[in-house]
Amino acid sequence: MEIKPGLSALVTGGASGIGKALCLALAEKGVFVTVIDMSEGRGKEVASLVEKENAKFHPKLEFPPALFIRCDVTNSRDIAAAFEKHVATYGGLDICINNAGLGNHVPFDKDQTDGTHSWRHTINVNLVAVVDCTRLAVCLRLEFIFPGLLAPLLKCFTLSC
Repeated sequence: MEIKPGLSALVTGGASGIGKALCLALAEKGVFVTVIDMSEGRGKEVASLVEKENAKFHPKLEFPPALFIRCDVTNSRDIAAAFEKHVATYGGLDICINNAGLGNHVPFDKDQTDGTHSWRHTINVNLVAVVDCTRLAVCLRLEFIFPGLLAPLLKCFTLSC
């Protein structure tokens, strides 16, 4: 796929590190970017940088060239709402980058819950959320092939979790 101006991308974990670098690299190509992250301050900062870069390609837009959405990727309703806002703003989704992730260094015997909370949360962010976001992205692509499919799929997705 050629990355060119006017495409839209959704990047989870886009407020720092590799995610931030990906958001900025996409903006340098004129791609509209939705930054998904838990960190509101850093996420808004990245969205602002994307907007400035995108102004070079799209000087007179009637919609924002970048969005920041505070979102817990382990919450299916949050992520479905983020995808819906992205699509409502940009009319579709061309690129989905599942970058959100975390590391956990809490030994099993130091977990203050039942001993499973720390590693379960890590798996939910690093694996389950990736599958959920990929599933939504695939559903969006199918929507363009089979119009009318998206609304029932998003409803099923949010109700299933």
